[in-house]
This record gives sequence, structure tokens and C-alpha cells, in this order.
Amino acid sequence: MPRPRLLAALAAVPLLCAALAAPASAAPTPRYAALGDSYAAGVAAGSYDPASGDCRRSSRGYPALWAAAHGAALTDVACLGATTEDVRREQLPKVGADTTVVTVTVGGNDLGFTAAATDCLQPLTTDARCNRTLDATEHRIDEEMPGRLSALYDAVRTAAPAARVVVTGYPRLLQTGTVCLLATDARRQRFNALADRLDELIRRQSTAHGFAFADVRTAFDGHGACAGGGEEWINGIVLARLWESFHPTADGQARGYLPAVASLM
Repeated sequence: MPRPRLLAALAAVPLLCAALAAPASAAPTPRYAALGDSYAAGVAAGSYDPASGDCRRSSRGYPALWAAAHGAALTDVACLGATTEDVRREQLPKVGADTTVVTVTVGGNDLGFTAAATDCLQPLTTDARCNRTLDATEHRIDEEMPGRLSALYDAVRTAAPAARVVVTGYPRLLQTGTVCLLATDARRQRFNALADRLDELIRRQSTAHGFAFADVRTAFDGHGACAGGGEEWINGIVLARLWESFHPTADGQARGYLPAVASLM
């Protein structure tokens, strides 16, 4: 080899060695925003963050569990009682444009979930009262919710233009085919059918906006309230903390919601 080429080759050796020895650049930290209602906040999972106040955000909710497992920078603004409009007005302004991952769980409170549970899921209410409430709820799903969800999903995309967005549905709350003081089997079946109706609407609207849909119903099958045998991942009536009633337990968050969401993140 001619001397100039030899010298150039030898000079390149330290640079090559340094490049080979340098560690690979670390993957960027996910910037994760969790939006939604009590199901996103982790209500009924326990271990509530005192700083979240009445929003009752839990370190055992699926957003906190996913963030901890992936070293994500979490902006968790989910809140007990939140509606689609609450997410738009109060939660989305806290989401940065550099957010890379967003989850959304919301819609149940727009339908008057608390009233439906009160009128259907306790032994002293009548079928007639329950049916009137669920008829009104079905009307809201068909007439009001498509526009509300579409407006919210448009706002999510504007707030986090480059983010991967995963929208979750809701589980069927009640196990059927068992003896249960909360409600008759027929009433439980109709209540679950209402959850299916809402979930299918959420699926259609989220898919139309280019978002992923996390369906948790199969994971929760056999684990609804009234399942018995210690298999419940959803609370029945919790007298000491009524706001925890008919919400997923820590098992429901970790074994029901988290796998469905994580598979799409």
C-alpha cells in the first residue's frame, strides 16, 4: 500500500474503534397522556394519589402501570365523573403537542351511568323503572354520542398531532347466569347489551378517526360483578365508598385493561 494511503488508514482506526465502542443511542422516552373518566383514573383500584383529589387517580390504574413498565413520562389527567366535554375543556389543554402516546376512556358519564346503575342494579328497583332509564340511555347513544365522540376525537388529534391514540371501550359489568341480589338475570343481560352498544359506537368512531380501539370485553368475561367465587374484577355496590361501585378492581385494571391497551401501544 502506498505510504499516504497507509497513513490515512491508520488514522481512521481510532475513529472506527470509538464508533464501535459507543453505546447505541437510547430510545426516546415515551410522552404519554392518559385522558378520560373513572375507568381511566383507576377508581376502585386503590392506592389513590392524594394530589389528584376527587379525581381519585390510582397508581394501580392501567395508565400508571403502562407508564411505569415503559419508563414513560406520564401526564395523567383522567378524572372521576368526566364526560367527553370535560375531557375536551379541562384535560386536553394539559396535553403537549409533543405527546407520543394517548389513551382515552370516556363516554359512560355522558349516558348517565350513575342513574342507570341506581335504577337497575339494586334489588328494590322495578323492571319498569330500569327499562325507562335504559330506553333513555339507548336514545342518547344513538342520537347524541356519535357527535360528542367525533368532536372529542377531532380535538385529541389537534392537541397531539403525532401521537399514537388508543381508545378503550368498557367491560360488560355484570356476570349473567348466576344468582345475584343486585338484579335479575334479564336485567343484567339488558345492562350488558347497553355496554355492547356503546362499545360498538366507540369502535366505529375511533376507527374512523384513525385511532386504535382496545376492546376489553373478552378479558373481563367471567369476571363481572355477580361472578361469585372471588372471580370478580368489577365491584358491586361498595357502601363505604359508593363512588367505587361498578368499577374495575386492581385486578381488572392489571389483567383486564392493561393487556388490551398494551397490545396496541
